[in-house]
Amino acid sequence: MTSSTGGPQIPRLDVDVDSAPNPGLIRPTIEAALAGRALPAGPETALAQAVANAVTALTTTAGGPSRC
Repeated sequence: MTSSTGGPQIPRLDVDVDSAPNPGLIRPTIEAALAGRALPAGPETALAQAVANAVTALTTTAGGPSRC
């Protein structure tokens, strides 16, 4: 799969959470997960970990991050 920019695209992720995540916290929590920072407990963390795991799997399969 490729994105509209030609790069790899992560397939749809379905994540079960105990409560509705706060939309304003999803992006910063994903950024924290990708940077390896500590994450607070909550539904946003479940989403962030799923995204970080998918990105890690994708970059590992592709041979690592690109060097521009």
